[in-house]
Amino acid sequence: MPNKQWDDDQIESMLREFPQIKDERSKEEVYMRLNQVAPVKKKPKRWLPFLVAALAFITVGVLIASIISQNGMNSASDSSGSESSKDEAVTSDVNNVNEQAIPEAESSEGASSIESFGVEESGEAAGTQAIYEDDLNGNTLFTIGLTENAFVIPVSFLIPDEQIAQDFSQENPSSIDLYNSYANQLDEQALGFDEYHPLLGELSANGRVAEHVLPADHQYDMASASIEVYTRTLKETFKDMDEIRVTDEQGNPAEFSQVGAMEPIQTALKKHAYYSYTAADGKVYSVPDYGVVYESASEALAALGNSPNDFLENPILRDVEYEALENEESITVNFSELLDLNSFDEQAVRKMIENLSLTVKSFGKPVELVGVEQSEWQEFNLQEPLPVPEAPNHLQWTLN
Repeated sequence: MPNKQWDDDQIESMLREFPQIKDERSKEEVYMRLNQVAPVKKKPKRWLPFLVAALAFITVGVLIASIISQNGMNSASDSSGSESSKDEAVTSDVNNVNEQAIPEAESSEGASSIESFGVEESGEAAGTQAIYEDDLNGNTLFTIGLTENAFVIPVSFLIPDEQIAQDFSQENPSSIDLYNSYANQLDEQALGFDEYHPLLGELSANGRVAEHVLPADHQYDMASASIEVYTRTLKETFKDMDEIRVTDEQGNPAEFSQVGAMEPIQTALKKHAYYSYTAADGKVYSVPDYGVVYESASEALAALGNSPNDFLENPILRDVEYEALENEESITVNFSELLDLNSFDEQAVRKMIENLSLTVKSFGKPVELVGVEQSEWQEFNLQEPLPVPEAPNHLQWTLN
């Protein structure tokens, strides 16, 4: 038909005669098929520091706009809380960006993979209970800083001593030993977090001094926010170390583009207030306000009565007033009116107790509650100082 002349009307007429193509599948069926992706071996993702920095910058923009619209630029009383939230806060929009940024095909091994961390199926929300000294009987504590949208959340696992004996030839392995053995088994997405571990480079320890040797293309220094996430992750993960030295492959202090040569990182988290943080999956965690350091425990406890930003929540029970009294050895929280703990939600009471204890622990002191109707509540004896938590946010360790 080389000499056939076609005009627009003829072409449109022919196109109308084509049968309409319809997809009769339901949205649920399409979604299920798209998610049928074979698990792949988890590998360190060198683009993660860049993603963390991008998320943090988006967070800053959204938060600043929120602060301007709600409080105005002249609200001096909220300045410290605003500053903290610039570094750490995340919005649901950022969460959507993060979900789209991580390719489905590059996800880590699922919860059914062999030798991976997971959460047991249960009706209780994870991350709502601290670990105490009695919990360590027959178990080894493994702490790690996990991330959700550029926010570092300290979590902890109890690994049975039988498992430790199988995996290590020496007794009492250090946090570096535990990390090098178990971090690559950690299914962060199954736990509700972003993929950040294992850290790039090599980690080793000499006594109580750790060294992290970074490759030249590590990208943990893409922005000040990504450096904050990196350093806070180290502090929350290697708490038994006095300091962590970050070096290049030649053994020199690593040069970070934002700060220059990295000084040794002191791991002790001191003089912070611990707030409640609700993750995207609804689980509630105890998290320090990294951006503020307090002069005294009483000052930090007083700060708990007010949320420093939209993302760290006041852990004190609703409409409860209190006063913190401090001496050289301990601190007392006096409630203004007799407090009936049984009239509140159990998880809310536990979160208040744990955040009070964690806050005072960062000052090296115990805390006692005065003005509570109950002499005992759950496992707590309220007639004496509260037990000091060994670590916050216990997640269930399982080998599948």
